[in-house]
Amino acid sequence: MLKKYNEEDFMLFDDIATDRLYPPNISGGLLGVLMYSAVMNAVLLFARWQSPNIIHPSWNIIVPVSISILIVQAVITFYYFHEKRAFTFQRFQSIFLCFVTIKMSLEGYYIFFTAYEDKSVPTYVGQLGTSIMLGGIVFLILSIIRAVNRVKDGHFREGGNGILNFSQSKSYVSIPIIFGLTMVGGAIPKMLENSLYPFTIMLELYFILLLVSLIQYAIALVWPEFLLLAYCKFKFKSFYIEPPESIKHDTNNE
Repeated sequence: MLKKYNEEDFMLFDDIATDRLYPPNISGGLLGVLMYSAVMNAVLLFARWQSPNIIHPSWNIIVPVSISILIVQAVITFYYFHEKRAFTFQRFQSIFLCFVTIKMSLEGYYIFFTAYEDKSVPTYVGQLGTSIMLGGIVFLILSIIRAVNRVKDGHFREGGNGILNFSQSKSYVSIPIIFGLTMVGGAIPKMLENSLYPFTIMLELYFILLLVSLIQYAIALVWPEFLLLAYCKFKFKSFYIEPPESIKHDTNNE
């Protein structure tokens, strides 16, 4: 799909790779992602331990798998905290960044779905959360397609607009907003009709859903940049960032 394009078509990523997504900077970002994931998994474990209502069979698979992945994530994240390793294995680092940010975009839903099950609220609330989460995955796919098209249109050449130009992307950025408002707007009448559940509990669940969906859709908006950077590092030798001489000869940074 991108094979016919050369380095000149990705020149903006040369600046990105030596600035925001410089290997040591990515290592710092990976630590932030790890901390977020650790908090989400801690909430999941606490909710499972504390609430007798969280009994859906899927948790028996999700919990051990999520904890196992978190442990592996922690090992790799701390491994990359050595600057020399960040430069030496930067190609794998870029792939790892893609994986953990996708994971991060979905982990917030642990809080929503455990709260939903704990409060024993109507099923339409869970269906709303599932729909918004799936909508975020669709939005991610659309973002990838859009990024590829922007490569074709030359937006990543020198002087191009890059992954996002908010002055020209307002209609695209508004897609998740319109989708979310439509979904929530359809659920509000049901919430008002049902007086069996306290309004504050329902409001709490909607607020949690708002926060986790904002994280998911924001990541989906910028994630193609991580993907294209990983592609460039594997495709073009010039995108492999050489470490500074001080790091090359630092035997303590092995």
